[in-house]
Amino acid sequence: MTIDAVIPGLAIQLKAERLDKSNQIGERDIAQLAARESLEQLRWIHGREGTSLSTPLPLPLAGNTVYALALAEGGALLVDAGPDLEGTWGEAVALLATRGWEPRDVRAVVVTHYHLDHAGLAARWAAMGARVYAGALDVPSLAGGRAWYEARTLLRLAALARHGAPRALLEAQVAQAQRSGYGWAPCPEPSLEAVRDGATFALAGGAELCVIAAPGHTPGNLVCHVAATRELYAGDTLLPDTIPTPGLHFPVLDADAPQRSPRWPSLPPYLHSVGRLRALVEAGAVRRLLPGHGAPVEGVARLVARFEQHHARRGALVRALLAPGGEQSAYELAQRLFPRLAAQHPVEARAALQLAQAMTEVIGHLDVLQGAGVLTRTDRRGVARYTLVRKAPA
Repeated sequence: MTIDAVIPGLAIQLKAERLDKSNQIGERDIAQLAARESLEQLRWIHGREGTSLSTPLPLPLAGNTVYALALAEGGALLVDAGPDLEGTWGEAVALLATRGWEPRDVRAVVVTHYHLDHAGLAARWAAMGARVYAGALDVPSLAGGRAWYEARTLLRLAALARHGAPRALLEAQVAQAQRSGYGWAPCPEPSLEAVRDGATFALAGGAELCVIAAPGHTPGNLVCHVAATRELYAGDTLLPDTIPTPGLHFPVLDADAPQRSPRWPSLPPYLHSVGRLRALVEAGAVRRLLPGHGAPVEGVARLVARFEQHHARRGALVRALLAPGGEQSAYELAQRLFPRLAAQHPVEARAALQLAQAMTEVIGHLDVLQGAGVLTRTDRRGVARYTLVRKAPA
């Protein structure tokens, strides 16, 4: 499926093959970044607790953090596989060696979600003998690798177009996708397993790591909880420095007409998942969050509250913008929410990318309002337009 097939007139086709090394992050840059991040993470964790069998080993890899934990049966479990960029595999191997582990000692890899920076090295770990676990709706992405991801990139572009995005914004998205230096080989299906909500892995020292289904950031998104240490391995579900986005997801393709594949509304389940994590935090079961990006965080209740308050405010703003009446597209709403980005994006690629991200969040809030029965959708000339439902007089 080409872009022309889903967005008529956009004469650019994504390339599935890996790009030239000149477009990738250099090995020296990765090594320097990883060294700085590793020092920060190790000081944070080991400086407070010392090193023991139950202490997670952070593997900072090009802006991501993978966590290695010792298994009761011997060897290690990884939370996330890490990104496949030049130098990251060697960096991961070197960091594991500080705990006496070799790549073949990694017995299990729990991938929190299918994004390239978290799942990219899954096939490498599988080749070393690891079992790779993911949420059921994310397993096909790991089996398909980059080809799976590229097909969904086309569908995301088509979804943005259906919500009013102009050609310039779509072309900025395509250019960004073509610049990506991430590799992502398909993971052999015999090495993959869909992990259920509540599944546990026995860790060294008598603790257990429990998998918690937390759909939203992706359809099969997971977090992992260790009750004995009250630690939550959150992937991108909650982050210390930003509010993660819900995204545009297409877990199931229509074989006869891929361009008509249904979009999976992500923000409603995302809000529910964070509410579930809030209950854990309020019960005193979480004292520390270990994110997929950034340093560990204590005071996890603050992150939960920030996420929920952000979306409560953003949802109220979207509803208020719809209140005057008339039909509006997600793109028009995003322009009104972020007028500076709207003014810049025809000439600034970064602003176009940010506006596309804003559109994704607006679409999520439109899904929430539509699910609550206060919104109607009408498709006009191929663009979805939304109107608030007026209450009947009492």
